[in-house]
Amino acid sequence: MAEPEAAPEPIPGWASVVDAIGPKVRDLRQQAGLSLQQLARRADVSAASVHKVERGDMVPTITTLLKLAAALERPIGHFVDDREPEPVASLVVAGGRPEVPSSEPTVHRAGITGPGARFRLQGTVTEIAEGAAGADDGPRSGEVLVHVLDGELAFELAGERHVVGPGDTLHYPGDRPSVWRNTGAGPARAIWLVLRGS
Repeated sequence: MAEPEAAPEPIPGWASVVDAIGPKVRDLRQQAGLSLQQLARRADVSAASVHKVERGDMVPTITTLLKLAAALERPIGHFVDDREPEPVASLVVAGGRPEVPSSEPTVHRAGITGPGARFRLQGTVTEIAEGAAGADDGPRSGEVLVHVLDGELAFELAGERHVVGPGDTLHYPGDRPSVWRNTGAGPARAIWLVLRGS
């Protein structure tokens, strides 16, 4: 008499991968400031499906997961990766600020925000040599905020001229090309923040 065939062993970790999809979708939706209905419209799936996926009541089909991944601007691998999840916060220590490339050799930028793949807000501490100039060409959705710490920067923006001194902040739509120059005596230093549009 033949022995009954043993049930196949489950693939290790598959349940935890599936269980993690919903929370990852919810976290990314909330980070992007989207409601269930807004994400559903972006992804072209029903709001009820998004809700069920987030709660773990439904395992999304590959098509639904591809649509959600595209709407949340993440690769599909983000949702099925079984490695340890990334921490919620990103700490950038003063001595470990990453260099941010600059096309102007007289402009030095050091990153102060978390990775661009995770966060829509990106920022640098920017040092600009006396007399140096540059441009933000646009069009880019979102917003730009420049807070001058030391020195003086003059901006030409949509036909307007703004001189920004120590302690001053210039905040403008990211889709407006701007030209800027250090018009002060000595180097200027500013916190430069760019928020990508949704």
